[in-house]
Amino acid sequence: MNEAKEAADRHVAAFNAHDAEAHMANESPDIEWVMPGGITLRGPQAVVELQKIYWAAVPDMKVTPDNQVVAGSTVVTEGYMSGTQTGTLRTPQGDIPPSGNRIKLRYATIQRVENGLVASEHLYFDQLEFLTQIGPLPAATTN
Repeated sequence: MNEAKEAADRHVAAFNAHDAEAHMANESPDIEWVMPGGITLRGPQAVVELQKIYWAAVPDMKVTPDNQVVAGSTVVTEGYMSGTQTGTLRTPQGDIPPSGNRIKLRYATIQRVENGLVASEHLYFDQLEFLTQIGPLPAATTN
């Protein structure tokens, strides 16, 4: 199996287990992690601290890859994030209380792997869809 694919698969397993230690062990010490909202994090500890916020807000959050392309040291994965917001989502703009709403939305990641560890990850998902599904934003209506 390709080293990059193995690292991507370990990433999914650690995320789904909410295993911070396994997640950090799978990342380069100087990982760059980019996500929507203009967020760029550096270092495994910073990445895991942000993920813990999502794990606390959606304790059953899982990612389910359904398409993956491996090209050398780069892995592109598409899939779904799903879970139920039963915890508070802490954001810089204020806390979003538990809604009890179920979420399911598409995501994509581009990971670059060096020496068997994820050296960079760019995560893409629709923030508006996420906020609409957990409840603080109303769903669009059609006329």
